[in-house]
Amino acid sequence: MKKLFLLPVLAIFMFSSCKKEEITQVQQVNQAFSAVYTIAPADWSSTDGGIIYSAELDVPELDNIIYQDGAVLTYLSFSGTSYYEALPQVFDGITYGAIHGNGFVSIDMSALSGNPIDPPGQAVSAKIILIDAQRLALRKDINLRDMQAVEKAFNIH
Repeated sequence: MKKLFLLPVLAIFMFSSCKKEEITQVQQVNQAFSAVYTIAPADWSSTDGGIIYSAELDVPELDNIIYQDGAVLTYLSFSGTSYYEALPQVFDGITYGAIHGNGFVSIDMSALSGNPIDPPGQAVSAKIILIDAQRLALRKDINLRDMQAVEKAFNIH
């Protein structure tokens, strides 16, 4: 009889110590933006006799906030391909790179050998991805090893 009495008491004790977990919905914040630009053959220019060609893209969304604290990713896709290559890149002896500033991204190309080259004779697609970010150095009061402190400081639920 004692055993029958202890079994329900033990079950009640076990289940009463369980705590209910509340699942909250995570708030999604879009902080990355992308656009695809077409660089026509006539958009490439050189000031050094064809050693380096460059094409400048007008990207007004690339503001001082993204320039100072965010990131800019650049990818190229040539006609006839179904993929984008991340820059910087070396392909068939040609180097491709990108620099950016407030309001623009400039894509350049040159030969590894240093010899003059011809610019692309077909349209090139450039995918520009802007990543907005908040500078962590401004929040030195946050212990980045404490997840609850980080969530509270950046209002992450």
